Amino acid sequence: MSQRFVRHKWLWVAGVAFIAILALAAACSDDDEDVSETASPTEEPTKRATEAPTDAPTDVPAVCEDGPGPGSGVALKIGVLVPLTGARSTFGPDYENAARLAAKCLNNAGGVNGGPVEIVTGDTGTVPEQGASEADILVTVEGVIAIIGAAASDVSLDVAESVTIPNGILQISPASTSSALSDIDDDDFLFRMSISDAAQGVVLANLLFEDLGYRSVCDLYVDDAYGQGLSDQYVESFTSLGGTVTASVPHDDTQAVSYGLQLEECVEDEPEVLVAISHPVGQAAVYLAEALERGLIDQFVFVDETKADVIFEEIGWDTFDGMRGTALGTLTTDSGRAYDRAYEAEYGDLYQTPFVREAYDAIVLTALAAAAAATNTDSVAIRDALRDVANAPGTIYGSGADDVGGALTAAAAGEDIDYQGASGSVDFDDKGDIVSGVIEIWQVDAASKLFTTVGRFLVDLVTNEIMALTE
Repeated sequence: MSQRFVRHKWLWVAGVAFIAILALAAACSDDDEDVSETASPTEEPTKRATEAPTDAPTDVPAVCEDGPGPGSGVALKIGVLVPLTGARSTFGPDYENAARLAAKCLNNAGGVNGGPVEIVTGDTGTVPEQGASEADILVTVEGVIAIIGAAASDVSLDVAESVTIPNGILQISPASTSSALSDIDDDDFLFRMSISDAAQGVVLANLLFEDLGYRSVCDLYVDDAYGQGLSDQYVESFTSLGGTVTASVPHDDTQAVSYGLQLEECVEDEPEVLVAISHPVGQAAVYLAEALERGLIDQFVFVDETKADVIFEEIGWDTFDGMRGTALGTLTTDSGRAYDRAYEAEYGDLYQTPFVREAYDAIVLTALAAAAAATNTDSVAIRDALRDVANAPGTIYGSGADDVGGALTAAAAGEDIDYQGASGSVDFDDKGDIVSGVIEIWQVDAASKLFTTVGRFLVDLVTNEIMALTE
């Protein structure tokens, strides 16, 4: 199914942040609608990007099929640094699953440079210090030549500054969105697969002001690089549209049993809605329940971190039915749909968290770069080849079984390739950021207990445009 889009020219602030946007409410229509038609909030929304639509083509090749298997040469050892415990623990298992599925596909295609791809996992605990300690073990003890992770932005930054940069190890985060990653002095060792929160903050502000019609809001945010950055951007954009942020209240990046003081400060001036910008476990799940139990506020808007089943299962889906949020999404492509089917076939259920396709693609890109550099042990050489296999120009290869094998062969032969994977195009700029990405508006659907997508926007950081996607 092809993508169509409508262009909206947006302005910039401070070089990377967007500001005032023309009314996007009319663009927040269902994916199956043309953006010129305004969708009513009561209309049936489309399925989220992580679900294949019921009319998805059945002849799309599978991502991973049985093949010859890897050789017995030197292994390409990749560390996967994910939150298996802590405030982001609901995300880690899906990321690890994606990495292991990628390794299986690569090994079925013959491996890399005559050797197998091996995955070694470390648990960040969603804590920077623990993430850095685990990363150090992965590098100095396990001997990995690349680290895929972390998830939380502050963990990724700490790992980069204390482990990967000093040791000359390639690091690719599938999920860290703080704009601080763009500015770190990383000697080109830190890359990421997700677009900066500068874009999500703008879409969030317009969802609040234009689509939902709120004029006064407060937010609770986790006091780390992710939460601070996203809060700052949406506040700037929301106020530029004419809205009022009555309070923007940080909380520690720990798990607590009560956020009473922070909630009271947030709602003191009676805002219409509370924006929840926190990790799900022990943070948002706690204060959302507490706000409702105490009758402090009952209207909420969410973001990517609070797009988590655990919150709604714990408190009750019906309580939040129809409420909306923003998150980083992906393009609807044959490659992405094929990946989703392969993931579900491998693990029994489809993932429920964002950035899972990105974790898969990060592993594949590392392997393709290793093939292009003809080494499984030299991280600097692999880093230097990463843009060669990710960026145009070159022969396009997707994430399907034939494509992965063909891409490995072509890269090893020194051919120019352009990997466009499960998450879409993954071109990197000179800072290691991807140059485009999708921001979606999602909605809680209590009847199906799913998050449904009601609007999607392609953000192009080269042209400074945001384009409303339709199909």
